Amino acid sequence: MQTYKFCYGMKIHEMLDYAYHHGVRVLFLENPEVLGRLKLMWIKSGERKHENYNHRVAVFRSSVIKMITMKTPLYAIDVKYVDPRGTTHSKEHDMIMKKYGLDRHTASAYIIALCGLERYGLIHKATI
Repeated sequence: MQTYKFCYGMKIHEMLDYAYHHGVRVLFLENPEVLGRLKLMWIKSGERKHENYNHRVAVFRSSVIKMITMKTPLYAIDVKYVDPRGTTHSKEHDMIMKKYGLDRHTASAYIIALCGLERYGLIHKATI
């Protein structure tokens, strides 16, 4: 288990190093508090190897978000949280997937970034 944490810890450093060297100053992440509430609404479907699958995924996602939040000061990057609700099931999501040829998860990340930029006044809705 410890080796696994070390592995994704190194990937987080690689990601933050990449962001830093490309001029990123603000990183928008899903709000871990909202993720905790959303996990209660997840539908258990498909083949799950373990009965705690949804809980384990939520804990893993929250731990990665917390580790990113802890490591960003080392790279002079600010972290802002965005509510991820409605990013996957919207007309805007489908339009972005088709326009840019993105998969579902990348399009959701793109929408989260746009929501964060708009919410914190870094861009205006008209420029999207």
